[in-house]
Amino acid sequence: MSNNNGDGRLVAGTRTEERPHPSKGGNPYSDEMREQVIEMWLIGGMEALNAPHLLPLRHAKKFPSLPTCKRWIEQYQEEGNVRPKRATGNHIAEREIEGIDLFHLGIYRQVRPKAYIDEVRAFIHNMNPTVDPYSPSQVVRAEQRLGLSRKAASTTSECAYIPINLTKRVIYWEDPIDGVYGVPKEDMIDIDECCLNLQSTNREWGKVVREVRCDATGHYKRGEGKISLLHAIGGDDNAPISFHKQYTEGGTDLWRFYCFIEEFIEYLNQHFPGRSFCFTMDNLNVHKNPMVMNLIRGAGHRLVFRAPYWSCDGAIEYVFNTIQTMLQMDYNAIKTIEELQNAINVVIGNLAPFGRYFEHVGFP
Repeated sequence: MSNNNGDGRLVAGTRTEERPHPSKGGNPYSDEMREQVIEMWLIGGMEALNAPHLLPLRHAKKFPSLPTCKRWIEQYQEEGNVRPKRATGNHIAEREIEGIDLFHLGIYRQVRPKAYIDEVRAFIHNMNPTVDPYSPSQVVRAEQRLGLSRKAASTTSECAYIPINLTKRVIYWEDPIDGVYGVPKEDMIDIDECCLNLQSTNREWGKVVREVRCDATGHYKRGEGKISLLHAIGGDDNAPISFHKQYTEGGTDLWRFYCFIEEFIEYLNQHFPGRSFCFTMDNLNVHKNPMVMNLIRGAGHRLVFRAPYWSCDGAIEYVFNTIQTMLQMDYNAIKTIEELQNAINVVIGNLAPFGRYFEHVGFP
């Protein structure tokens, strides 16, 4: 009777007469060691394999552990030998996801990008029950062929998908009068605010050897406080626009935002005289105040509000994310609110130009 699968490989679980000892990997014991254990068991029973003089050898990994010996004895009783299994390695299955199943995979990932892989497998099988379920590795390879990659996920509010907000988003992107259709990124200015906190920190966990206390010198407590950042950016790479203000007390109220817009318009008049821009913001109440709107339009600029809950349409949102990431990279050097302010100025000063952020959200 042949143990061959027809392709040169032995049947899974087949034991071989000889197997070279690998220099790396699982470090199996030699055939001589296995036969020695069986011989000791046949002569002296389990007491011989649990003798005190074997303990140092076991600590030095020169003699198998007691559970390993018991496993070999069970194999000897069942099969009459203690040969190791043949290492076959990992083999890629010949069956792959193709045709309609590949189409269903792409559609499902578009609708539910954060689904677990078993949910994806179940969906594909439910859509085509005549085909056996695919393995996780087959799904991963199919996703790679589709150009899908794993990345940090985000969540958009369900309110963004109600009909009125979907309509507002269509108007924002596709209407040349009430939207930004046809406006190049060079003429766009995005404005928003964010809050950056300086929090106390004393990390609870670390790694040291068992006998040593996990202690480190440094600041036991970091200063506390927060900064409100108002920032305006432009999409022109040839003439970068970046204007920001920091406030250590209070948030963005109407008076503060109005003064910021007033100073920003004066900045545009000095550096870009006679040029008209299209301002875009989210739907915060102070942004939509008639005083602010009249100030912007009175200076010869347009103003378009993004659709509610669609923060992913705002280039400034990604700029804030970059600022936060850069500040976290320098986290240990920032201990006071003044140092945080200086770090923000340095980070913003190194970010311009911002055209890539406007291109990322969809501007031409």
